[in-house]
Amino acid sequence: MGGLTLTIITAKATSLNYGESVGNVSVLKKLSLGDGSQKTFVSDKALKYDMRRKGRDEKGWRLLDQELKKHITNSLRNDEFDVDSFGKALIKDYEEFDLFGGLFTNLRTEDGRKIVKKDKKRKKDEIHLSYGDSVKRTCPVKVTYAFSISKFSGDMNFLNNIDAYNRYIKHVEDEKEQSIPTSEEHTSHYLYTVTVDLDRVSMWEKEDGTTEEVLDNKEKAKRVLDLLDIIKTLNRQIKGRWENLSPVFVVGGVFSIKHPFFIEGVEAVEDGDKLWLNVQRLKESFGYLPDGESPVVGILSGIFGNEEEIRESLGAVSVAEAFDKLKEQVREHYGVSEV
Repeated sequence: MGGLTLTIITAKATSLNYGESVGNVSVLKKLSLGDGSQKTFVSDKALKYDMRRKGRDEKGWRLLDQELKKHITNSLRNDEFDVDSFGKALIKDYEEFDLFGGLFTNLRTEDGRKIVKKDKKRKKDEIHLSYGDSVKRTCPVKVTYAFSISKFSGDMNFLNNIDAYNRYIKHVEDEKEQSIPTSEEHTSHYLYTVTVDLDRVSMWEKEDGTTEEVLDNKEKAKRVLDLLDIIKTLNRQIKGRWENLSPVFVVGGVFSIKHPFFIEGVEAVEDGDKLWLNVQRLKESFGYLPDGESPVVGILSGIFGNEEEIRESLGAVSVAEAFDKLKEQVREHYGVSEV
């Protein structure tokens, strides 16, 4: 048994996740704290979206596409839909479904026949599922929200683009005056955690609780190593900007217990142009680790005011070295030397 967990402080980034607009104001997603202040956050859905995007663009991951109907047709067995065959095919062909899971309801074949749960009386043009009422996979990769280190102070930005308006927008909108949109703005480091159940990667779970291996350990390791590469250079594209979410601090490892050990252990505050990490709190969180197991800590130089303390007390190496060590632990878990 084994689980990979990483808790990360990102590089400084600006205005990463907007919610619903109020009038002409774009509102950042925020969480209120007990003292009445607010922090901005990036949802887990947004982070996973960018992980999948980079997986597609940089690692050749195949995302769920129009070929799903062919997989549905190929999973028909004597007018019954084989849930296990369909699930295993999706794990094999789609890294997205393998790592991030999914839920499929109201399935239809290529010729339009509806697939319904087995205990439902079947109509002439319907097909029964072999079991259950849907096809579902719980994701092996869990991602928390990314919360800002600094608090939101209500900064606003007036987004007047008079040049574009004068050149073409007024001719399209047929308006005499430009409506000036406004957006909330916040620049901060962000903190989030990723936890991966390594034993469930590329494994299909049946209704009776048993599992079946879909891919070998080499391919399992490759998919997790790809994910680590993606996290190492994670970025977000929003409102015409590239925002860097690469780690400036990371603590994690592969452990015999599957748990986000450092989710409460990493605490940092921003003072002036430096971050200050609560080293004592993080060291105490190491006490939750299984006996004989220790974490990997990585830090980017020049970001933290107490960098020397972090390096000496936590044995921190560079971020690049930390990810190399994490990748080696993943290889050891799966028993492969090269991928």
